[in-house]
Amino acid sequence: MQRIIDWYQPGAIVLQCGSDSLSGDRLGSFNLSMKGHAACVQFMKKFNLPLLLLGGGGYTVKSVARTWAYETGLAAGVHLQNSKSPSSLEETRLSISNAK
Repeated sequence: MQRIIDWYQPGAIVLQCGSDSLSGDRLGSFNLSMKGHAACVQFMKKFNLPLLLLGGGGYTVKSVARTWAYETGLAAGVHLQNSKSPSSLEETRLSISNAK
């Protein structure tokens, strides 16, 4: 990538962060972890150019949402803590109703 940056001297980087390469994606066949996927964002951020992240791909909603939130935090310089998320919509409903 360094040679490409040096050659083209872009004013910004547009990075498509499709998460269909994540392990467990219903349609993808790759096996990346969320942190492995996010390492690409960290790598591209090191070029110190404006960085535009785009979503796309990813067919397991829970994985997509967590990955994009994590990568957006990395791009913004915010470290998001790992928190245990509910494993189902029903658990989410229960935790919301119990909080009332």
